[in-house]
Amino acid sequence: MSVPPQMPYGAPPPADGSNPYADNPYAGQQAPPPGTPPPPGYGYPAPPPPAAPGYGYPGAQGPQPGPAYGYAPQGGPVCRFCGGFPAVDTTVRGHQGIIIVMRFLKQPGPFCRTCGTAVVRDMSARTLVQGWWSYLSGIFTVVTLLRNLAAHNKIKDLPPPVPGTHGPQLDPGVPLTKRPHMLMLLLPVLSIGSLIVLTATGAFLGSRHDRDRYDYPPLTLPSPTAVVIPTPTFPPSFSLPPAPAPTVTLPTPTAPATSKVASDIDYAKAGDCLRNENGTSATHDSNPRITMLPCTDTRAQYKVLKKVYATSDGDKACENVTGSDSTYTRESTSSALSFVLCLKKL
Repeated sequence: MSVPPQMPYGAPPPADGSNPYADNPYAGQQAPPPGTPPPPGYGYPAPPPPAAPGYGYPGAQGPQPGPAYGYAPQGGPVCRFCGGFPAVDTTVRGHQGIIIVMRFLKQPGPFCRTCGTAVVRDMSARTLVQGWWSYLSGIFTVVTLLRNLAAHNKIKDLPPPVPGTHGPQLDPGVPLTKRPHMLMLLLPVLSIGSLIVLTATGAFLGSRHDRDRYDYPPLTLPSPTAVVIPTPTFPPSFSLPPAPAPTVTLPTPTAPATSKVASDIDYAKAGDCLRNENGTSATHDSNPRITMLPCTDTRAQYKVLKKVYATSDGDKACENVTGSDSTYTRESTSSALSFVLCLKKL
């Protein structure tokens, strides 16, 4: 007996032609028209909210595509570091002094506000530390810092970069005024102040009394002994006395006085005592040799009551100094370095 083959896909449709899917629960439903939001259920629990206006044209309604990274609207400049905008095209500079060599550095833009501020602070801080150490570098350092200040004024006027349109940005760090690099600005101030003090005290001027620093007597050499040659006799014979060797006697130099030398008169002040080594009793000595002595020394002749700077008129400078009966005037090539000592005779 043969067995009929089994149908692997179920029973065949009924022979009477009836619809096997008549009990379909979705029969008779029509598809929603296009554009109708889907009902709550699978997918969205509610229709998605309308998109906010993008960074396209101002005032555009509905979603607009924003600008691509690194491209500004209407072809404007973008930051060379992060690609953000708005940006300004300027140059930040730096300077280095290396004893006898100088280096001039620059970083061209464009820069956005954030990256430009970082570059200005970094290059200016390095210039403050490295820019003073060669000939004339002090001048170039100041000029570089002033040019960076002008570039910073352009950068800080920019608004912040548009969010979402830039890449990673440079870190500006703390402001330059809060960094220890600013202490290097004291270097030129101290240098100029030291120059003024040294010039005012006469340290840069040679003294015209240096010839009186040591009072050596003039150097004299004794004349050599004359050599006597006797008249020759016949038969000729010669006998010459031994010629004495010439001797040179140098006088022993006189030791300088224990008091200060004449050039130290530039440092005389009120309360010091002086002496005129010329020993003259005249009321006016046009070329005195003044030395400074302790006031306890019996050789002291005058006591300084007041020192008047920037003048060479002794009578007028000391007319209001009580007790002054003598003056000493020190003239210099510059009137600002001349001075008058108001003296009282001891």
